[in-house]
Amino acid sequence: MATRESIGEGFGHAVRTRREALGWSLTDLAAVVRYDKSLLSRLENGRRKPTEQHARALDSALGAEGQLIHLARRALVRSPAQLPAAPARFVGRDAELAALNSAVRDLGDTGGPIVVTIDGPPGAGKTALALRFAHSIAHDYPGGQLYTDLRGHSANDPATPSDVLEELLTSLGVENLPARLEQRASLLRSALAPTRTLLVLDNAADSYQLLHLLPGIGGCAVVVTSRDRLSGLSMRTGAARITVAPMAAAESVRLLATIIGHRGSVSSDGLGELARRCGHLPLALRIAAERVASSELDELLSELDDSRLDALDVADATPARTIISWSYGRLDPDTARMFRLLGLHRGPYLSVAAAAALAGVRVGAARRFLDRLAAAHLIHNPRRGHWRFHDLVADYAAELAYSDPEADAAVARLASWYLHGYSAAGKVIAPYRDNPLVVADVLADVEPPHFESEPDAMAWCKAELPNVLPVLRLALRHRQREVAWHLPLELWSYLLLTQPWGVWIASHQLALEASAGNDYAHGWVATNLAEGYRRMGDLAGALEHYALGRRLRERCGDRPGLAWSLAGSALLAIDRGEIAEAKDYSEAAVELFAETANSEGRALLLGVLGDMQAALGSYEEALVSFTEAASIMTSLGSLPGVAQMLTRSAETHQTLGSYDAALCDFVGATNAARQCGDSVAEVAALCAYAQLLSDVGRSDEARQAWTQALVILEARGEAEDTQAAEIRARL
Repeated sequence: MATRESIGEGFGHAVRTRREALGWSLTDLAAVVRYDKSLLSRLENGRRKPTEQHARALDSALGAEGQLIHLARRALVRSPAQLPAAPARFVGRDAELAALNSAVRDLGDTGGPIVVTIDGPPGAGKTALALRFAHSIAHDYPGGQLYTDLRGHSANDPATPSDVLEELLTSLGVENLPARLEQRASLLRSALAPTRTLLVLDNAADSYQLLHLLPGIGGCAVVVTSRDRLSGLSMRTGAARITVAPMAAAESVRLLATIIGHRGSVSSDGLGELARRCGHLPLALRIAAERVASSELDELLSELDDSRLDALDVADATPARTIISWSYGRLDPDTARMFRLLGLHRGPYLSVAAAAALAGVRVGAARRFLDRLAAAHLIHNPRRGHWRFHDLVADYAAELAYSDPEADAAVARLASWYLHGYSAAGKVIAPYRDNPLVVADVLADVEPPHFESEPDAMAWCKAELPNVLPVLRLALRHRQREVAWHLPLELWSYLLLTQPWGVWIASHQLALEASAGNDYAHGWVATNLAEGYRRMGDLAGALEHYALGRRLRERCGDRPGLAWSLAGSALLAIDRGEIAEAKDYSEAAVELFAETANSEGRALLLGVLGDMQAALGSYEEALVSFTEAASIMTSLGSLPGVAQMLTRSAETHQTLGSYDAALCDFVGATNAARQCGDSVAEVAALCAYAQLLSDVGRSDEARQAWTQALVILEARGEAEDTQAAEIRARL
């Protein structure tokens, strides 16, 4: 399992393996690259991270074909440092901080997992305390700090353990995640095991949500906040529990005085009275202090004499509604409008550009409104460029949003922004792909994203992916059915490369609902969903949805779409061992692709045809099919397609005993997969290449190829899986 902390060791291991395979000593290598031998030793032992210059020199000298450069770039990625800033002017909580320090120290002495939970009522400052404490001990955890909001008590659906694991593992540099929850949890435990990493899991719903998110052994520390006592977690893990109550009277007064500072003059008695009327609740105290700084205390106390006073009872959710209303009522009209509309979005965070689309304003104006909301403590930015409410504030904003007459128009703008963003990204990621779907014109007052390069497009897609499902649900709720079925289809090129199974399946299930009654759209969605099921190994689900896609497309006369449904059905039939059925589907698809002149589809069908020819023993014919398919993919610039077709061609050459041709095709497949970042295809090609080299007696070269594959698996976090074990056995 390779994490960001161990990737430097992965680079050193790869250098040593290649050097020894060549029979070189460190002195020999130093003479070639002209680096000091002690430096090379430190690089090999993982005691020093490689620079780009080191990697290029060593890659060239050792004939690594870019592999060392790739590992070095990953080694340069810094450990995660995701903790949001601790609240400014933090006051009090000395007893709780001391208890947290004691709990971490005592649990650390046991050698077991260090888990502490902070529970208490809404607005009591659980997150503030957790962040203050986390920052105070962060230096003890060189593996970095991870932070995630589990959304356990909010209008949002709580974050699923599977989605949280995807976020945490991605932050640790683990790629190509499995679909199953238990496998992801195992990967997280393996990734954290060799590190000292600090995790802050904020706003947990219950114990079950947390059980798959914890390290398996000591060394790491976990700080959890929740309104729930999490007794189940304590019983299972021995977690220490700290309960946060409203502040003591003296601490409440200190907090008010600190925030007001020199901006107002208030007597001690006045501060004590204000603290009492705020119920000593930190969130209420901070908001009240900001008001005192700009108004008279007597005026504020007078307002608190009305029915809102009872709303400060911390045992109910109502207090937050009243507390937030004080700040909301003081906003200027434009900023208040932004606040209301932000309440519509239920995703984990919102970018400035998305907020601008939601409100129908320019990005600069949106940023100003967000800054004003942040100044009023109504919103915060947990990561640069992304904003979110605290859950209590989000609940209040949502209540206002639901009754806002602009809600439908705002949702339409936000959905249009996401639709055009993913459409533009798809064109950059796979410019060769023929997409016959017509995207509706971008709505007025919406500035859709634009991308200058594939990395930019991929980065945007990845950053916005957690918002896709919430936006789809929002679009459905506000009767934006066309966008709700079209948006998942525009994710296609990104989904094919990254395979985030949860979003792939869930988004298309929502799209099925949205496209009901529209045979054309329903056929597209059903076919995409079927391919997701096929790639996940759910052949029954794939069979059902491919059949649905074919029926719908035949009924509405969508012949280009039917060609893709037939092509996918052919691939599925091969997976199921139904060669005759695959032949029927592929022949029908070939005729339709000929009508539409779809080059990518034609290449795919040639690959299917080659598979069937090989299965029937017609290997020479299969080679012709694979070669032509690879040529088409090359002309299109589809590197994943090139890797796929060359691998199948190499396997056929090998069957025929044409070993030199097979080796050549395996090298080409490996290079194509590496260039497009498809590490799964790269490992498959390397392993097949290594086995063939071994079979023909070229053991040293075989060992190098298997070593390369093993390095990739380790970097991908799969050092302990079956494939890695098989490679070690062969080595």
